[in-house]
Amino acid sequence: MKLALLLGALLPSALAANSFAGANNYYIWALPTADRIAILDGMQAAGMKVLRTWVTGLAAGQKASDSIAVPDLEANGIGNYDDTVLNLIDQLMVDAHARGIKLLIGMHDVNALEGGDIYGKTYGTEGFYTNSAAINAFNQRITHILNGHKNALLGNQPWSDLSAYIFGLEPQNEPMIFDQSFYTSHLSWICNAALQIRNNVGDPNQLIFTGGGSAGASVQSAFFSSSCAINVVAIHDYTDGYDSYMPSAISQAEAAGKKLIVEEWGSLVGSGRTANLESNVAKINNYKVSWLYWELISNTDPHQGEDYEIQVNGADWSTISSASESTAVLTGAPFDFSASLAL
Repeated sequence: MKLALLLGALLPSALAANSFAGANNYYIWALPTADRIAILDGMQAAGMKVLRTWVTGLAAGQKASDSIAVPDLEANGIGNYDDTVLNLIDQLMVDAHARGIKLLIGMHDVNALEGGDIYGKTYGTEGFYTNSAAINAFNQRITHILNGHKNALLGNQPWSDLSAYIFGLEPQNEPMIFDQSFYTSHLSWICNAALQIRNNVGDPNQLIFTGGGSAGASVQSAFFSSSCAINVVAIHDYTDGYDSYMPSAISQAEAAGKKLIVEEWGSLVGSGRTANLESNVAKINNYKVSWLYWELISNTDPHQGEDYEIQVNGADWSTISSASESTAVLTGAPFDFSASLAL
């Protein structure tokens, strides 16, 4: 017994680390209460630990749901903050926490930028990442979200103090994904925006993520630099191509003392969907890397655009729910998220 205890103490802590699963929904906070709770209850039943969303404005009826219209944080002008969306996310924090789920929150969405939000109209898509005034304004947005705004449901605490509710933060969903060349030549924007987040959040258990890229391009050596404030490199992969880059990515992350997560992946609706869902999970589980599915919804899938949606308790739910459970029992994961998952 003493020998076993000694050996256990000498083994790397990562050998005891578990993988985990979670999901995405970018508008869940705009849903009616019953629909929001249905998603969270389904996630809880499946053992999912993290829900990813972001701060953005939305039209009503996202994915044919009963979601309400919500103005963007700066719909009335840059620096003129309307906290409607933040107040809605405040409620989501409370509802998720009650079910053992923490939030991963983006400060912005590239689709809003490209769709002509206040930043896109003022600076243009590329100018948002290069214009010094745009960068300063966005830094102020980050500061407002994390320290200017207070969660009235949680003792008027700023989000920077809500580590029991917030798993992680990221500057933007899929920054610069519209142009691969521009992305690779402006990775410093991601690292600098990450530093602005870190300067606002002292607790290292609120992790800072990259926001994801395009499959293997999500993994960039710049993110593994000690000078980059990123903690977790977020992979978005709809190509099922993990084997081509994951071994190297894991090695780089481990060497740098950083982490990886498959932050977005999905399987298209069709005759081969169940097999593809199972194949993706088997590939990711082979590397014992945690993952978040894109995306869970509360209503019948309207089959819009690139159709990866799965309705909680609807078609394909049993497959993704079982997949989450299979991931949660894996030990020996290369990245230990336990401190950040703690409620």
